[in-house]
Amino acid sequence: MTALTYQKDARAYRFSLPNEIWGLKLPPPAFSILAYLCYLNSHHKGDAVPSVDEIAELLHMSPDMAQKQIDALVKQNLISPQMIPVFTRKHTGKFFSLPNEIFYLDLGHGAITVYAYLLYCEDRSSHQCHPSYNTISTAVGLAVNTVMKHIAKLEERQFITVEHTSYFDRQGMKKNGNNCYTILPIQEAINHSYDRQMVKLEEVTERQRVAEELRKTRPCSPL
Repeated sequence: MTALTYQKDARAYRFSLPNEIWGLKLPPPAFSILAYLCYLNSHHKGDAVPSVDEIAELLHMSPDMAQKQIDALVKQNLISPQMIPVFTRKHTGKFFSLPNEIFYLDLGHGAITVYAYLLYCEDRSSHQCHPSYNTISTAVGLAVNTVMKHIAKLEERQFITVEHTSYFDRQGMKKNGNNCYTILPIQEAINHSYDRQMVKLEEVTERQRVAEELRKTRPCSPL
């Protein structure tokens, strides 16, 4: 039994962002905050406005950084001073969707933004995409090495699988191609997160047991 159980109607447990969000060139901290506020608003949870500290902890950033990004989003007229998204009302074009659970699986703002871009690129029939590291880097505003680290994290946490591809150029030389990313059902990541939590709990319990045994066997201090 997982902490977050599987939902049959996945569409009811996702929220949408307009494709044009990538044209805003938001840094990952701002993107993840805006996405989180859109999630709250789309599921009518906007009445309970989160505190800056809550946002910072959820998205793995300092409170000062969170406040700075919120102020910038307000200044750009992307959210209201009450942290209600307003930019989505201006867009009537295409949208892509993210699973609600994305904010509760301990990813952090950088990995969330990279994952969102892969979902934006995803072929809805095959659940695959193959943007280059440079393309992802440009889109999300992160260095290529940082993008690679987030891709590895997403793969390890079972959000995606990564297939390395190759091709032959006109001279017959074998070259590395773009990775092929397959977006896994979010339940895979949920299960993995639950298993990680259980392992950590077992490790803490074992350390406490050992500490208690050592306390019991420690010789008494001489009077």
